[in-house]
Amino acid sequence: MKVCVLTHTFPRYKSDIAAAFMKEFSDGLVQAGNKVVVVTPFDPKFRRLDDSFKIVTYRYIWPDGLHILGYSQTMDKDVVLRKRAFLLLPFLIIFGTIALFKVVKKEKVEIINVHWILPNGLMALIVSRLTGIPYIVTLPGTDAYLVHRYKLFGFIAKCIAQNSSGIISNSSWNLDRILQLKVLGKKTEIICYPTDVNKIKPSGDGLEEYRKRHDLNENNLIILAIGRFVYKKGFDYLIRAMPEVIRKYSEARLLIGGDGDLRRDLEELARKLGVGDKVLFLGDIKRDEINYYYNLADVMVAPSIVDKQGNVDGGPVVSFESMACGKPQIVTNVLGVADVIKDGINGYIVPQKKPEAITIALVKLLGSRDLRERMGKANRRLITTEFNTRSVGKKYTNFFKEIIALK
Repeated sequence: MKVCVLTHTFPRYKSDIAAAFMKEFSDGLVQAGNKVVVVTPFDPKFRRLDDSFKIVTYRYIWPDGLHILGYSQTMDKDVVLRKRAFLLLPFLIIFGTIALFKVVKKEKVEIINVHWILPNGLMALIVSRLTGIPYIVTLPGTDAYLVHRYKLFGFIAKCIAQNSSGIISNSSWNLDRILQLKVLGKKTEIICYPTDVNKIKPSGDGLEEYRKRHDLNENNLIILAIGRFVYKKGFDYLIRAMPEVIRKYSEARLLIGGDGDLRRDLEELARKLGVGDKVLFLGDIKRDEINYYYNLADVMVAPSIVDKQGNVDGGPVVSFESMACGKPQIVTNVLGVADVIKDGINGYIVPQKKPEAITIALVKLLGSRDLRERMGKANRRLITTEFNTRSVGKKYTNFFKEIIALK
């Protein structure tokens, strides 16, 4: 099958952390037997070689330095669109639509899979009307929030969803949000983004170097969290859980990977709570280093929340990747990963915005190596069988084939 993947964010080079899951996703479609072409906006940092799929980038503004949409640059604290986004968005949609139309005709595309219903869904809707090629919407997260944040976006998203041939999300929470727009009669499915289990896997290699880098020893109990420093990630609630955790386990350390607008606020919170020396802010972790941090950790925590504006995470992908490395999970009940966690079996699901619940779960896991290992093994089995690159590619392909069969 000839599939076009339409996105506004894609890893621009080998170690890029921007939507790294989109590369694994596209590989999965290829492994499932599809011919794949990815359409994404131009970015000055784009340097990709030797992919199993074709990539077409399009320019939407001049000079090149003004290409600042997508690639995690569009929103302020992941709450509101930056002013420049409103100015550039019409150009992105116009030139993105033209690029998509050309690709669909030239490559004889059979189905368009659009990731992020806004802004990309509008391009797919227009091209579908012009060519008759069906499109499937995939909802990763923030797009499902924007349709509730802005009334105009909600109206447009409803039109896009209603005219689509199906809707997929990595989170039941976000799928429900779109369906609440009174989108009727659509084929839907929850399919998480894939993990390359051949690259992301348990390993003890190189860990001593990373312990030395962060002044850690083998007795430290490592709690890991990774993500952008924005409200919806809920890192402040995890930090608030740490004083009681440290009181019970003095060797515990919290490592937070990522960066963003809230970094100073989070660092100050850790100092005020008296755990400033127990919470390590790692900064952005390079893609080729992230496996070391997964394997360094004893527990992975995703404390995400529904923020004051209503935004919430989708997956997140780092949870699935750390599961592939055999790590137990503590996740909040608003996350997509909560759909695959069995409480007490391969992790703990805690209510959002409850530091005390995070503390209880952490104390249980840090207090029992056997429990951590048992949950970790269950997670590795789950990812290698259900959410590896090829498996997810097949799930999407089967969805596509059912859609085409109905046409």
